[in-house]
Amino acid sequence: MSKTSRAQKIAEIGEALHRSGCAPYKIEKYVQHYARKQGVNAVVQATPTGVSFQFPDDDNQILMRRMDPAGIDLSLLARTIIRIHENADTTESDPVKYPGWLLGLANIAIPPIFLILVGSTVMAIGIALMLGVVVWLCQLWCHGDRANFVEFVSALAVGVIVSAITSAGVEIPVWGLCIAAIVLFVPGLSIANALECFAFNDLISGTSLFAQSIFVFTKLFIGIYMGLNIGGAIWGVGQHVENVNEVVWWVQVIALPVFSLALGIIFNARLVDIALALPVTALGLWGPIWLGFGAGWIVGTWVTAMCITLYGTWLAKMMNLTGAIYIMPGILLLVPGSRVLFGASQSLFNESLMPVQGIGLSAFLMFAAIVAGQITALSIYSQKNRNLVS
Repeated sequence: MSKTSRAQKIAEIGEALHRSGCAPYKIEKYVQHYARKQGVNAVVQATPTGVSFQFPDDDNQILMRRMDPAGIDLSLLARTIIRIHENADTTESDPVKYPGWLLGLANIAIPPIFLILVGSTVMAIGIALMLGVVVWLCQLWCHGDRANFVEFVSALAVGVIVSAITSAGVEIPVWGLCIAAIVLFVPGLSIANALECFAFNDLISGTSLFAQSIFVFTKLFIGIYMGLNIGGAIWGVGQHVENVNEVVWWVQVIALPVFSLALGIIFNARLVDIALALPVTALGLWGPIWLGFGAGWIVGTWVTAMCITLYGTWLAKMMNLTGAIYIMPGILLLVPGSRVLFGASQSLFNESLMPVQGIGLSAFLMFAAIVAGQITALSIYSQKNRNLVS
């Protein structure tokens, strides 16, 4: 194989890792590892919006790739890492996606299942199913040049519809229902990668990813807020009621694997990875409450983040993959911006969806606890080959 062909193969690996949502510093480690296997000396620099490759032994050839902000494609991530370990030279096409109708069902199912898991009224759960259809239609419309518009449009449409429902006299937890409808837009992977980059001193990538997350949060919150106000101006202001849990515990137990399956379909994860990630989904949702041991929700978040990272890292070593595939579903629920939105809704409207006191004041402590949990777990765990599988 010519030097140019090998350089292109190495660049393809970096591009595939970036598209799948791999953290920038891990892209550098993986690509350099693959280059060594190919007998090539490569210097790699990855950021959230690009990857650069330099080959000192090939007349300092430089390849620069400008990339769109990463999405989440866990199947592509897994197969690319397998290709790295197998030192495969053949070009592999993108993994087969789940059918469109199944992806639509998964998107529609997430809002009501999320409300079932956190606990809400039967009426709110039924309305959440309808809102899931609205959000899915917004996703179908906002593609291509309109892709950056999808979070705001979805949140705005949800806010207007929920305002119309409450003005008709239906008693529902307004902000809780709105948050459930748009929870999938919460940038869980960006937050997880940002925190991880900060933990490993990749400050440029961490800052960029964190800023991107804040931008998404802003679109979601202002979209809901404006939607509720526009609806209130048209139909009149409805009544905000407290959230009441009418879901029995065994329904939540059944809903958890369904939620995990839906998340896996949306993020294009392999079925085996969906099954293996089920424990972290449970930890991410209920861990901060279960694992506080009387010391409070922040301590519970630290313990949960540590358990999720330990489990994901251990499992990744067993599967010869990266821990992000198994850690991300738990972090999505542990961090989510949904908890930040919970705090905003409680601060502005005195409405709380989850039974956590002071959640509106704990966003910073929550992020700090997750960082501390990840660092603690990675310090406890064996350091061997950590850069390739953790």
